[in-house]
Amino acid sequence: MPSLSKILIILSFGFFCTSLTSLHADSFKASLPDIMLDTRDKPSEFLGLVYLWGEVLSNDISVEYYPFKRSILNVISKQADFHFPLIKNPYKSNSELGFDYSTAVITQVNFVLYTRKDRPIDIDNLSAYNIATDAAHMDLFNFPVEGIFSVDGALKKLNSGRIDGYIFSGEVTDVVLKELHLTNIHRQLYRTYDVHAILPLGGQGNKTDQMITEAQATILASPEYADVMKNIYVPYTEWQFE
Repeated sequence: MPSLSKILIILSFGFFCTSLTSLHADSFKASLPDIMLDTRDKPSEFLGLVYLWGEVLSNDISVEYYPFKRSILNVISKQADFHFPLIKNPYKSNSELGFDYSTAVITQVNFVLYTRKDRPIDIDNLSAYNIATDAAHMDLFNFPVEGIFSVDGALKKLNSGRIDGYIFSGEVTDVVLKELHLTNIHRQLYRTYDVHAILPLGGQGNKTDQMITEAQATILASPEYADVMKNIYVPYTEWQFE
């Protein structure tokens, strides 16, 4: 029969473990863009990551889906604890935007500049040209850009010479470029942007921020989850149509 001292040690250890678990046993409300439900845009990786944040720290994360702009407004109006994902805007402050970014950089996205091979342009002087981008990402640039809703339409417009360049996610645009087989289009890396979750402004999302930071650190440190992050970020690769 174990001694009283051993029993007390065992009970103390059990209480300690329970206390550690309870520190993280919180509930969070996620507002996610409804495009995550479109399987063509690889929702399983991003959505799976959000649920994994809850799993690795034994938290409960409830998820609701909204149109992208509405989802962001849910965080601004404090109706949700966080929205994910969002590219960090390098030209606007948190106060201008109405929200804070998570401390952790969750992933990155490569924006690629597409131009015509027979009409090269100076990437260091893009303000001198007629450049377009996705209509929802116009505020990521510090020079005038035209907003176009369709990647297909933008590449066709570029190929016909009606614009000088198009900048958008390489992972998204390359698929369309290959489908259209536009061999006169040249591609080069424009910029790699950081992608974060967003939180209520002014430190009101500190608890959520700590949860995301700890969860991401756990995921990145564990070989078990290596494939999760590999599927979320695809590094830029250099290639051209011959």
